[in-house]
Amino acid sequence: MRAAIIAVSLVPFMYYATLDGIFHFRGRRVSLAEHLVHVAIGLTLAIVFAAAATGNQTVLLVSLFCFLVVGSLDEFIWHHDLPATESDLHAKEHLALLIFLAVTLLLDSPLVSLP
Repeated sequence: MRAAIIAVSLVPFMYYATLDGIFHFRGRRVSLAEHLVHVAIGLTLAIVFAAAATGNQTVLLVSLFCFLVVGSLDEFIWHHDLPATESDLHAKEHLALLIFLAVTLLLDSPLVSLP
């Protein structure tokens, strides 16, 4: 049951992340360096998702910290004066990621007991 809830809570993020990735090839072409940072972001988030699915809080927190570092580089170096469409995608993507993390942390709290 826990894995199903986590998978469902991940769907909105994956939707907006996919749209954002497509936008980087069709809307605003990004540099190779930014693509490499996006790959690093994707890898850290893959570890976040795996840790969330397995309930490994230590790996989840370490991978979230790594995501914070790499994501901050992306935001502070390349995300100045983004087109409104891309800015909107990022806002929705970030909110969806926050919801996923909140669901994951709530499921691991003593407030929730699943069958």
